[in-house]
Amino acid sequence: MALTISMINWKGGVGKTTLTLHLAAGLAHRNKRILMIDLDAQCNLSFLALGVDRYVNEVYSNNCITLKNLFDCYFKNETICVDDLIHQRLVRSAPGKIFKRLDIILSHQDLVLLDLKLAKTQKAGRDHKETTRFEIEKIAVLHQILSKVKEQYDYIFLDCPPNVNLVTQNAFFTSDYYIVPAIPDFLSTTGISLIDKFMQDFNKDFKSMCEYSEIEEEYKETRFGGIIFNMVDEYGGVPKKTHQETISLIERQFPRKVFENYLTDGDGIATASSINIPVYAFADLPRANQNGEKQAEYLNRIIDELIAKII
Repeated sequence: MALTISMINWKGGVGKTTLTLHLAAGLAHRNKRILMIDLDAQCNLSFLALGVDRYVNEVYSNNCITLKNLFDCYFKNETICVDDLIHQRLVRSAPGKIFKRLDIILSHQDLVLLDLKLAKTQKAGRDHKETTRFEIEKIAVLHQILSKVKEQYDYIFLDCPPNVNLVTQNAFFTSDYYIVPAIPDFLSTTGISLIDKFMQDFNKDFKSMCEYSEIEEEYKETRFGGIIFNMVDEYGGVPKKTHQETISLIERQFPRKVFENYLTDGDGIATASSINIPVYAFADLPRANQNGEKQAEYLNRIIDELIAKII
């Protein structure tokens, strides 16, 4: 049964999508079966995984099924074939190579309008309990489809947009854990306590709603999996002073939640991203091979810690 992990930070630009791709790719290199889901209308995970040109060709020329189709079926009260939604052998592992154990559900730019449409959708039940079930159904669209394939994967990663709209809540509802990628500065970390508080309230509210409405499946709380620092500048093999001060502050605020391992800043990942491959293929990079190898090593340490923390 797959462990399902939402990657979330309300601050953009913290490397959330990059980290999502590399955690998934690193686990796929370890022969784990992985599914990535791009929930952001900016489609950055889809672009990174396929390349912009290929994404445009697949989605707009070949009418490739995306997350938008899943929610369109919800609005039309239709079913969608999960095998059509999940795409295999699309994610590049190196130039001219693709992952065989890393699948993806693509996003679509029209998702930018989805939250408003979900919010406006109101299904009236015969009584208050049934109306409550309909409200739960609205944030369980993703959960219903993933419940059909969880046995096929070891890990499912959901790359969430930087907000807590109803699409993001779909991710939370189906996840076992949420992880907060952050960079060691004030703006990147100031919202972590708000995310933590929101998730506590989210778990409490929907557990109560599920119990009240007497739905068959018991609500499973989404747990705080930890904080992973990204883009860390090092001096002498350790984070520079200002970055270490921020990391230490967050460690005091969230005991045992901050990952000991972190990802350094550098041009290895940026170079790999420019040709739409993960940094693990550092030997194939046109430049920045040395930094790419270092970042790949640090990512593997994060993955070791992730496996140890999340069971």
